Amino acid sequence: MTSKLWLLLALPVLLRLLRVKPKRSREAIIPPRDERVVLLGASSGIGRDLAHAYARRGARICIVARRADALASVKNECIELGLSEDKILLVQADMTSASDLVQLRTEISKAWGGLDTLHILAGVPSTTTLHDLSGVSLSNSASPASTKRIFSSSSFVPTPIDGLPSLDGLENVAKEARACAEINYVGTVLSLACFLPLLASSSISPALHHLSSVAADVPAPVRTIYSATKAAALMAVESCRVECEGCGVRFFSLLPGTIDNGFRLKTSTAQTGGRDELVLPIRHNWERLLLEPSTVIDSILYHLSLNPTPQPLIPIYPLSKITALSQPPKALVHLPWQYRMAFWMRDTPFGWGYLEKNARRKYGLPP
Repeated sequence: MTSKLWLLLALPVLLRLLRVKPKRSREAIIPPRDERVVLLGASSGIGRDLAHAYARRGARICIVARRADALASVKNECIELGLSEDKILLVQADMTSASDLVQLRTEISKAWGGLDTLHILAGVPSTTTLHDLSGVSLSNSASPASTKRIFSSSSFVPTPIDGLPSLDGLENVAKEARACAEINYVGTVLSLACFLPLLASSSISPALHHLSSVAADVPAPVRTIYSATKAAALMAVESCRVECEGCGVRFFSLLPGTIDNGFRLKTSTAQTGGRDELVLPIRHNWERLLLEPSTVIDSILYHLSLNPTPQPLIPIYPLSKITALSQPPKALVHLPWQYRMAFWMRDTPFGWGYLEKNARRKYGLPP
């Protein structure tokens, strides 16, 4: 009896002695002040906020965007936060232009000899239903003579036949789809192809972050074109991750919900004119669902700070030595985490009976 008691008392001490220390963080491998960071799409929104965060850390940052005036503003803001001007590389470039990206890569190589962290952030929204874009509206309720909702012409794009999209309406859909696809998808694919070899060969701990959206894997009404292009971009990043296993690059995609900034107020071609659900007569607690930009920034920096190599699921020797019981950092992170559950449940009765109904209600559509 006494020996069993001593064994019971000694077990916690033994487990503590056998516990394996966690691997050092990526920030211990590359000190934040030495990190070479490239921000593709940093003139506004999360890109701009990330530039501020890296400026506070003293990192070397390359700020990339299409608008020269916005770039200059972000640069001045980073200097005001204490970052030395010689640590800022400012490049006006278009992510959808192969020649711009090659020129950007040349400037980074010449200035820094490479990079440690690549952020693919540029994106444009589309916040109109597919049929509204085409000039056709769908009634909010069933007609007296039918149990179905009825399509009819809207004032947005005139149609010659009631309920059917015109040529102009379909051209409008094509214009919106191409504008979103060019930046959200083509820009992402070009960035991957252009920078991955340099990233892998020039850093001791290379990392790539792609700012995706929960709309990329959970169907979102009033976001048809945006969701499709973000889903395509996410699959491109994920497929590239699988293809490039062993190259040393840590891939990480963040899928946030709606962020409380001006992104959703833009259109695919302009800085204003988007659909602001906060001012629409929608019976839904939108404010409760909005993510603070600081929450998104903290999540990105935290996940990038993790050691990129697999960690033991059971950090106790000798179980820690079993490779099959180790796991690398997550490649996909939903924010908040409940959206991951929504992804799992979307093909269940709970998905179409609850999630989809609430999604329609959230965006002002009939449940």
